[in-house]
Amino acid sequence: MRTAASANPEPPELTYGTFNGFAYMPAMPGIAYRVLFRLLGTQEPGGRCLVTEEELAEALEVHRSMVGRGLQALILAKLVFRQAKGIYLLNPMISGARSVTEHLEAIGTLDPADRLDVDDYQERYEASVAQAEQEKKEKRLGRRSSPGCSKPAKAAAPEGTADVLSLSTARGRSRRRPPRS
Repeated sequence: MRTAASANPEPPELTYGTFNGFAYMPAMPGIAYRVLFRLLGTQEPGGRCLVTEEELAEALEVHRSMVGRGLQALILAKLVFRQAKGIYLLNPMISGARSVTEHLEAIGTLDPADRLDVDDYQERYEASVAQAEQEKKEKRLGRRSSPGCSKPAKAAAPEGTADVLSLSTARGRSRRRPPRS
């Protein structure tokens, strides 16, 4: 049986943080927010989080695959950076620090591409998601075309049209969807 102390370990002391980066928060899956809030609550000064997907899943009482989806969304949004298995780093624009100076230095060393306070943040996130989906699709198609796989390759879409592969199509099932207007 879990006790209140084990379910909510004492977080390290943080004395400063700026959280105006949340004003630019993109529209992400709900699990991403739950994972982010858990990471924020258990971070070390400087935003380092030592936690595995399994531990997050247990704490949030969800399946590990849900945590993986949430982490993927956070990584694509550049809110969280994966350093190694079980080691994540929060973007300095939303992490806590021991002092104002430490926090501002961390933000100052941030790559401009990783900043959250840009006008096109939502568009950057959406482009990252689209690129990740494209890479998954190419990886899936690469496996299909490997020896021993008999499914024919899909014909290329005419120029100027988007080639979208829905989850239902990828599973070989049809899905009726009303046409978009």
